[in-house]
Amino acid sequence: DQFSVDYYEDGYALITIAGDGQFLLVPEGKEAPEGLDSDIAVIKQPLDNIYLVATSAMDLFCALDGLDSISLSGTNADGWYIDEAKKALEDGSISFAGKYSAPDYELILSKNCDLAIESTMIYHKPEVKEKLEQFGIPVLVEHSSYESHPLGRTEWVKLYGALFNKEKEAENFFSEQAKIIEDLEGFENTEKRKNKKNEEKPLDQ
Repeated sequence: DQFSVDYYEDGYALITIAGDGQFLLVPEGKEAPEGLDSDIAVIKQPLDNIYLVATSAMDLFCALDGLDSISLSGTNADGWYIDEAKKALEDGSISFAGKYSAPDYELILSKNCDLAIESTMIYHKPEVKEKLEQFGIPVLVEHSSYESHPLGRTEWVKLYGALFNKEKEAENFFSEQAKIIEDLEGFENTEKRKNKKNEEKPLDQ
């Protein structure tokens, strides 16, 4: 319930982030329509140089085979637990561009960054978000941590699918994850747990 994507003719899409604004996704070779509300940021496809600061999005990018669209990271190689991200930073295909609170603006601009995806931590540094936007870089704040449903975070893959025109792949991935959750719902809670000796005991002991 933290985002929506509305599709329009000719490949345009309007992304709405709950409480954080709207973004018009403009397909390759086209322009934003005249008279567009100034509060709507424009994201132009294709996206080749994303500055990814929201670490929780990396798994979903990998699921969509979208790692090549990320050229800048807000986490260095040592900070990644995802092997694909760690390897990309080590081999130089992704560059560390500073954490959310202290980005390397010179590097970000030299890479022609076309989108910054930030975590909600950016709200503690509003001047950074403002500076990136002043440079003409749209800043999308990832709100998956605010989702109330267990599958809410995973469903953000559909938003990233829209960015890369991979809606079908996103839907398939989400359906697979939903099936896993559905299967888990069939397990019975025995109200017991294992102690250090691997013996079952009631939860109230």
